[in-house]
Amino acid sequence: MSRAILLAILALFGVFVYLISFEGMIVWPLMAPIVLLVALYYVTTSLVTRRMLEKARGESDFFSCRASLVSKDGTSLTPGAMAVTRNEIVFYARKGPKGGVRPAWSCFVPEIEGYTLKKVDDWHNGIILSLSGENQEVKIASRQIAKEEDRFREALDWPEE
Repeated sequence: MSRAILLAILALFGVFVYLISFEGMIVWPLMAPIVLLVALYYVTTSLVTRRMLEKARGESDFFSCRASLVSKDGTSLTPGAMAVTRNEIVFYARKGPKGGVRPAWSCFVPEIEGYTLKKVDDWHNGIILSLSGENQEVKIASRQIAKEEDRFREALDWPEE
């Protein structure tokens, strides 16, 4: 389905570019379907809602925020959402265009030595979790986590600093 949406965006954009070459042609109404198709593509490939997380976890008592998991080499982002409880942190990614989520990464809270809120790559702010072991770091891009740091610490059951 996502390929069909991308092809429709490409086709409409091609028609837009072709028609704009004619003088006096009103082509701006073509932008509305293009924008709607881009939004539909985002919803079917990236969006993970709180309701999806509750269904996957079977509970509703957790802190969640939209986020993207940064790959180990820092070259790609996996869009999704992060669920935080007193016991664990789980990052969920979208399973498919019809919905559903799958856990893409998780760790237990005792494994976390600390965290830092800062830029996780050249463009994105987020959180860097320092895990015990071989100096492992996990980078999660999220603008929302910095705004809700108090709720994040409360969900982990960590005292305020």
